[in-house]
Amino acid sequence: MPSNKTTAAAPIATGVLLAGTAAREVVQHGPEIWTGLALAGGLSAVVVGLGVLTGRGGFDSTDNSDGRDDRSTVALAGLALTCVAVGAGIALV
Repeated sequence: MPSNKTTAAAPIATGVLLAGTAAREVVQHGPEIWTGLALAGGLSAVVVGLGVLTGRGGFDSTDNSDGRDDRSTVALAGLALTCVAVGAGIALV
């Protein structure tokens, strides 16, 4: 099983690249819907990666009896996935 550092690297790197690209586009061309979604998705991916790295907020693999952390994890991951998918769809159209 890969370590937390290895597992966290992918969403952090992807999120930084996506958020950086979106921020650059906002500065150059002004705010648009796809850039806002890309920025939100990138920042969410970074938060997911940091959560995996630190093991906080329900991102670790240990089970706990409180489902609140798990719901927030699913919500944040869903937000990241939705923003990336909708942003990519708008960019392709």
